[in-house]
Amino acid sequence: MGADSVTYLLDTHAVLWLLEGNTRLGRQALKAIKDSPAGELAICDLTLLEIAMLGKKGAISLLPSAGYVLDHVAEKFVVIPISPQIAAEAVSIPLPHKDPFDRVITATARIHDLTLITRDRRIVQSKSVATLW
Repeated sequence: MGADSVTYLLDTHAVLWLLEGNTRLGRQALKAIKDSPAGELAICDLTLLEIAMLGKKGAISLLPSAGYVLDHVAEKFVVIPISPQIAAEAVSIPLPHKDPFDRVITATARIHDLTLITRDRRIVQSKSVATLW
């Protein structure tokens, strides 16, 4: 399944909270996720790196192993790779911060015309991409 069938792109925290059991996901986000058929939910490839880095720092637990968790995440979602267009868009987005992960995730949603499932206030307030929470 490719990005053509995708409707929603999940921000990293949405992926992590979904894996933890949904309790912190917004009502609209959770409904959209539950109502989406297989192949309509995606993550940016850098989300896998961000999850691995959070595990390495000890901010999250990646048990039984980082590889296992990352494989599980990659199987649940369409993984959209960074492209030259996404990279160029990421540096031009008017976001109030420099976080490269947020920039690439937002750019991926913009380039592929996806709604970003995020609670990140800075992304939502920037209105640079359609969001849902």
